[in-house]
Amino acid sequence: MTAQPDPVHHLLDRARRGVILPAEGEQLAALVQELEQRADDAERMARTLAPQVEQLTSTYVELETEVARLTAGQCTHTRAMCEQHHATPVAGCPYPRCRAATATGRAPTA
Repeated sequence: MTAQPDPVHHLLDRARRGVILPAEGEQLAALVQELEQRADDAERMARTLAPQVEQLTSTYVELETEVARLTAGQCTHTRAMCEQHHATPVAGCPYPRCRAATATGRAPTA
């Protein structure tokens, strides 16, 4: 089973070689018009979705902040919990290793 050539490319090739038939020219024009419509639809969809993507990005940042806050809150129970939940410093973590690391910008040590 061999793959059939893309009709647009086939017709473009025939047009470039100057051997395209009038019916093929009409077919090529219809295919190009369909591709233009698809491009317009995709552009319209991108404009429609842009505000939603921006909102999702904002929500994601808010969720990351909340996770960091909750993670720091869990650290009040045990040092092992602190070490289990984050290797990098978390603002608000009460343990000295995170407070020192946050203050100096260095990685926390055990």
